[in-house]
This record gives sequence, C-alpha cells and structure tokens, in this order.
Amino acid sequence: MAGNVGIVDLRMDLLSEYVGPFHYLTFYATRAALDAVAAHAEARPLRDLRHRPGIGFADPIVRHLLLSLQPLLGARTAEAVGLHVDHVSTALLHHLARTYGEMCTRPARVRGGLTPRQQRRAEELLNERLDGGITLAELAETCGLSIRHFARAFQQSTGVPPHRWLIERRLEKARDMLVGSRLSLQEIAAACGFADQSHFTRTFTRATGSSPGTFRRERGS
Repeated sequence: MAGNVGIVDLRMDLLSEYVGPFHYLTFYATRAALDAVAAHAEARPLRDLRHRPGIGFADPIVRHLLLSLQPLLGARTAEAVGLHVDHVSTALLHHLARTYGEMCTRPARVRGGLTPRQQRRAEELLNERLDGGITLAELAETCGLSIRHFARAFQQSTGVPPHRWLIERRLEKARDMLVGSRLSLQEIAAACGFADQSHFTRTFTRATGSSPGTFRRERGS
C-alpha cells in the first residue's frame, strides 16, 4: 500500500515479488548506528527491531521524515548529504530504536544551552559551510558535547534546530544578493548552498511568500 513501511533484517534470506511498478526509498540502519543511538540516549544496547518480515505497515512518522527528503533527491551538490539529511537520519534512528527496538531512555537531565563560546563556534562553522556539508557529529564534537546534547542545547540557545538556523542564514544571504547583485537566480542558489535553482525557489517562496524573481523585481534590482 502506498506510504507503507517495511523493516528488513539483512541477516535473513528474503525473496520479494513485485506485481507492478512503484517507487520506494531504502534507509539502511546499521548495527553501529543503532548502538550509537542507544549510547547517546544512555540506554542499554538494542537487541533487534521488532517486525514481521515482508509485511508492510503504516508509520506516519517514518513516512513524513522520509518525504521531507524528497526535494533533495537527485540533487547534484553537497546539499544532498548535508545537515538536513543528517537531522532526518538521526530522528529516524531514534524513532526506530524507541518504537521497534523498545529502547528505554532515562529522563533527560535539565541542562542549559550552549555557552557563548560554543554557540559562536557552532555558528561560525555553519556560516562557513552554507552548502550543508557539515554533520551534527562535527558540530557536537567542536563543542565537546554528544550529538543529542548539542542538538538540544543549540535549539535552547537559538530557538531553532541547527538545520533550520542554516536555512535562515541561506535565505538571509539570498535576500541580500537578490537586492545587491545582478547574479542570476541559478548563481545565487549555488552561492547560498541550495541544491539547485528549483530548490532555492521552493524554499524562498515558502519562507517569504514571494518567489525570488518577484522579490527582486519589487525591490527594483
């Protein structure tokens, strides 16, 4: 059924029969990745993910997380392996571990946000890598924190998660370039770290209510 999810243990020998054309997206969750999720959550290592081989089922969280990647599929730049994909992968791994691996986490300890020095360094790195070619692990390591703690502390300090902060900086730079330069939309998209002009137009229009071309014309550039 359209939108269904299936979990497959690659240690098993499975046969599949396709009765018609369809599109699908494969997400590989390695044992090491699941163990890392459990370690960061201060939980016991997972055994296996509960599933019925070959049986599809509805999971709206998995579906919406994967659909959020759709605009990036086929992108030819680092955007396709950037911070947004990293966020989705991390969220998906945590969801799989909690829902199908029965991971029990300890109550989160209340902690503050980033220190001024940590926040400044994280923002510097994000600004240097507007193309999204940076991972949560790199940002967390720079701040001396676990991925889970860093993501929570960054949002507490800035009000938004790292990938949203990055998108806002891209849009801010794009607005300045639309008004202050005569570069083409394709050139601005590349300079601001968007996958391509189409991705730039969709993101800009969704955020501002105007397309980049309309925004530029209204400001006489």
